Amino acid sequence: MHGKKVVSLLAFVSVAAGFLYLWHDTAEAARFGRSRSFGSRPAYQRSAPSPAPASPQSTPGQTTQQKPGALNTPAAAGGRWGGMFGGLLMGGLIGSLLFGGGFGGPGFLDLLLLGGGLFLLMRFIRSRQSAAQATSPSMPLETQAWGSTGYAPSSDTAQDPVQLQALPPGFDAEEFLKGARSIFVRLQTSWDKRDLEDIRQFTAGDVFAEIQEQAKEDPHPGKTELLLINPRIIEVRDIDQQIVASVLYDVMMREDGDETAKQVRELWHFSRPGNEPDAFWLLEGIQQVER
Repeated sequence: MHGKKVVSLLAFVSVAAGFLYLWHDTAEAARFGRSRSFGSRPAYQRSAPSPAPASPQSTPGQTTQQKPGALNTPAAAGGRWGGMFGGLLMGGLIGSLLFGGGFGGPGFLDLLLLGGGLFLLMRFIRSRQSAAQATSPSMPLETQAWGSTGYAPSSDTAQDPVQLQALPPGFDAEEFLKGARSIFVRLQTSWDKRDLEDIRQFTAGDVFAEIQEQAKEDPHPGKTELLLINPRIIEVRDIDQQIVASVLYDVMMREDGDETAKQVRELWHFSRPGNEPDAFWLLEGIQQVER
């Protein structure tokens, strides 16, 4: 009987080690930027305003639209039950394996239930964490000043994004937002593939260096599902002969195929030389925004 307990305990340790590995692997967001703030311009001068209550525009592959609140509510309720059930199940199984109680002594049934409990816990954690997913394939179309980002033109018009006192002469807000939406999709797709050469052409040196480090930390390709993308221009400034445009992205996405869609809000700062109106915009920094 003592030998069975030892075997059961060793089996538990092996499964737990795999569980901890998966916990570590999914502990940080898997999207482009990994939910960090970085770059030479990661900070915004004022707190970012909340977007106007209008329907976000869809990505090219979108078929339905749902409100962020409706998507997040089931995850919260399910998460509470999942955490409680998983904790009770794990407590009973560990006690059974170590002391022979609870389920009537260690055996195949204990190990089977233990595996099921760990599976439920991993599903719960993965639903609260991140991972990645491929977006719709880009189309061969170029946008002025954004490079070959491949955005698909849409009949939808952007929400009134500009709440500024003035825009630089010749600044086309509608065209800029088309490019901003396209580059968000393009960079997520390239990050999923770990295509650093493609990312390099759209990012400034500081941002690309950080992305290279993140790729070393997590070299495995992923799949990010972008459900809704709503970019809004927050600010356009002339700083040291550089035009800097700050864009608030309000996005519904899945970073793992098994998780519930979640809202992500980030400020991306783009810049280009002020005396080169045809120069490409480069991503200078990313700032996380509290929801």
